Amino acid sequence: MTFFLKRPYILALLIAVALGAWLFSGQANVEQQSQVQKQPTTEQAQPSVMQVRVREQKAQLLTREIILTGRTAPLRTVSLRAETDARVIQIGAARGARVKKGNLIIRLATDDRALRLKEAQALVKQREFEYKAMQRLSKKGYQSQTQIAEALTLLESAKTQVEQAKIALNNTVIRAPFKSVLVERQIELGDYVSTGDTIAELMDEDPFLVVGEISERQHHQLKLGQIAKIRLITGQTITGKITLISARAHTETRTFDIEIQISNPKGKIAAGMTCEIRIPLEKVYAHKVSSALLSLNDEGILGVKTVNDENRVVFYSAKFARATAQGIWLTGLPKQLRFITVGQGFVRPGDLVQPVPESEIALKST
Repeated sequence: MTFFLKRPYILALLIAVALGAWLFSGQANVEQQSQVQKQPTTEQAQPSVMQVRVREQKAQLLTREIILTGRTAPLRTVSLRAETDARVIQIGAARGARVKKGNLIIRLATDDRALRLKEAQALVKQREFEYKAMQRLSKKGYQSQTQIAEALTLLESAKTQVEQAKIALNNTVIRAPFKSVLVERQIELGDYVSTGDTIAELMDEDPFLVVGEISERQHHQLKLGQIAKIRLITGQTITGKITLISARAHTETRTFDIEIQISNPKGKIAAGMTCEIRIPLEKVYAHKVSSALLSLNDEGILGVKTVNDENRVVFYSAKFARATAQGIWLTGLPKQLRFITVGQGFVRPGDLVQPVPESEIALKST
């Protein structure tokens, strides 16, 4: 102790060294702790990767179709009207009967029309005799050309009366203008009809029509003569050709009429039947997926999420080709894809994921 009292600078030096060592040790400890905090753990350096279930599938060749709801209709119908005033004396065909061209539908009373025809025919004979007599006298110089011309005019007038009488008599018999079915008859035996009254309605059964309506977008995709497949409500399937694509849209619906001509040789297809129209378009590659796989991206676009070769999520917008009860068909996608079937709601495009094939899960479950 006496040594330090005699030499106090040595004591101060030792205290300074000790204090410096203590301060240095504390700073080293702080730096060591700081380095430990900066070094991430293995779990922090490697974040967990989301597992998703995927289904790998190849695109199939699909025929795109325009699918419409239509109805059957006759190619032509005609309303027979009375062309004279008379009473109905004979019914030639019953309602629903199939008639051939020229078959009797209605016969009207002739009244005095036959007598008028005989009178007109007799008058023609008289006018012919007078005209020939005028010609003979003209050769002898007893008749002028004016008188001969007058006699010829009277003869032609008499012939006209004969034709008019024949037409009036023929109008008492109403016949079928073509092979058809009598769908409606408005009069019965004993009824009196006037000129212009509707007598019956006939419908042509073969060929037949299927009519429907197409949208503005579908209008440019179709052309005359294109084949269409028709499925009737009875389950019967037939084919036909497009014979009409309307050039003007309906003002209310902005749709266009379309007509497809089909064959109906035995008349089994009735008018007004509901049917499904399928018009094939081009062939495209498409994927069939469940509607549950569809999701929205950040821009609000509907599509599907897939996993690429680098196990990253890729979003494809949905381009619909066909929708059925079993699923939807999407076009515009790569021919081979891995669709995310479970977990698509928890990942975003670009995320790294761990895909688990559905086939492996099926094997484990068995």
